[in-house]
Amino acid sequence: MTQQKLTEKKTCFDSITGLRGIACLCIVCYHFYCLYIDDPGLSRDLAPWYPGSKYFFEYSKNAAEMFFLISGFLIAWHYRNQIGKLSFGTFFRQRYGKLIGASVFVNLWALVNVWLMTEVGMGAETVPVTVPRFLLSLLMINTGWFTSYARTGLPVCSTMWYIDVLLLCYMLYYAVGRIGKDRRVYIALCAGMVLLGWICLDHTPRMPFLWSFDGRGYVPFFLGVLLSEFQRTAAEKRKRLISLLWGAGIAAFFLLHSIVGFERVFGPFGTKSYIRYFEFAAAPGILLCALNLKPIREALSWRPLVWLGGLSASIYYVHNGLMEDYKIVNTITGAKIDFLSEPVFLLVIASVIPFAVLFQRSRLMK
Repeated sequence: MTQQKLTEKKTCFDSITGLRGIACLCIVCYHFYCLYIDDPGLSRDLAPWYPGSKYFFEYSKNAAEMFFLISGFLIAWHYRNQIGKLSFGTFFRQRYGKLIGASVFVNLWALVNVWLMTEVGMGAETVPVTVPRFLLSLLMINTGWFTSYARTGLPVCSTMWYIDVLLLCYMLYYAVGRIGKDRRVYIALCAGMVLLGWICLDHTPRMPFLWSFDGRGYVPFFLGVLLSEFQRTAAEKRKRLISLLWGAGIAAFFLLHSIVGFERVFGPFGTKSYIRYFEFAAAPGILLCALNLKPIREALSWRPLVWLGGLSASIYYVHNGLMEDYKIVNTITGAKIDFLSEPVFLLVIASVIPFAVLFQRSRLMK
């Protein structure tokens, strides 16, 4: 591979890392919104910088789909030609081993926060904790045994939902890669996983063991796998043309949304329609634009964004527990801090960064 191609490849993946940085910021802001407002659908006017920020806070949760999409793209890009040579044990140790230490720590942190919330009367609603459920949660098998913020339904340890589903996606990808040695079979299997995820969307019972089988995770993950195959095999001109057309369609659709709103077009199904659109159309298009359109690729390769993207895993692990701690301390001390004021919001978001840096440097992330 020539030096020019090596540089281009690095730039492409820098842009993906920068995209992860933006997605990470969206997720942190959305969880802040859920934690401190506690009913996003009814109190958008309480959000910092309302009304200009209302759509950002309400729809930032869709950045989770972007994380799954990027994970699917990267795992396929790096493992597509190696998967047939790896034993399941080796692959499982590589993926599971990378996640287990940090996940156990964050699960324990969330457990302490649940206990503290209950003790200080913050209204944490918990399903009875049993030893098997606790152990399974430590092993990253989501049993849904504690939730809080009753009106939002956001789990206290929502970070672990993402990790649990991602781990399942990795295992499913290993099976698809081993079975699909022929390219046509491989593509058909990935498309089948997207279809299965579509069927499972909104139909995953909230009960032990089944939270990890959430179609919201493996729909974008396997779309990312398919995009990786397209990116690997398509001609450069074709990639640029499709990315340009897709990006123009996304811009037009968002403009229509800002003018008309999905709620007016689709009635009570407006928000769900937007989520489906993001999962199946916007997120894949954004990823293609980040890879193949030079102005977007260079903008996303901005060094601070790339740095933030490189820190995104640690930010994702620590942000929920840290923000819960702030709320608990505020209750215990009676400080009456207004977390919805713009300066406090910015301070809380900024404070996540140094904790994430420490977490990244700890043995937990090795």
